Amino acid sequence: MAIPENQQNTINDPLYLASSDHPGMTLTATPFNGSNFLGWSRTVKMALGAKLKLGFIDGSLVRPVITDEDHQRWTRCDYMVTCWILNSMISELSESFLYATSASGLWKELSERYGQSNGPLIYQIERELSKVNQGSFTVAAYYNKLKRYWDELQSLNGVPTCSCGKLRECTCGITDKFLEIENRSKLMQFLMKLNDEFESVRS
Repeated sequence: MAIPENQQNTINDPLYLASSDHPGMTLTATPFNGSNFLGWSRTVKMALGAKLKLGFIDGSLVRPVITDEDHQRWTRCDYMVTCWILNSMISELSESFLYATSASGLWKELSERYGQSNGPLIYQIERELSKVNQGSFTVAAYYNKLKRYWDELQSLNGVPTCSCGKLRECTCGITDKFLEIENRSKLMQFLMKLNDEFESVRS
């Protein structure tokens, strides 16, 4: 069944709030506790993106001037997003951010306080990764545990990008070769910590 055009315009409006949206909502199943910022922030961004509200925290959806007809709607949405973020934190932390003046201000403060120190996080994840072995896990569960750490490291380390534009002219497939080396390294990590019953697979 096709959605009427006027209803489509409303749904695609970032200032639109559904009847189910309310200040008591949470954006994540696991609240922010001070040490899980990386995964938590990614979940919050995805949830806000699904609601077309990501612009309220990344600064791309700027506050209209007070004489603009959308000023009040924007303010209402900004308060709503701020409440959602605060509700997605443990109460001991959210109480220290109650006086944030906007959703983007709240997000900036959270990012500066908890999201900038990649070095210790990378060390911690690498350390946890080195301890992972199959043990009592199924092969699938063991792989998923490894993959979670791999994905977190990739997110923290970032992906180097070519700024000179020469990489687009490359015809030797160097990017694919680097990817192949990375995947081979992950495969070795996976095989090394398999239980002894999979020795034939390792060989």
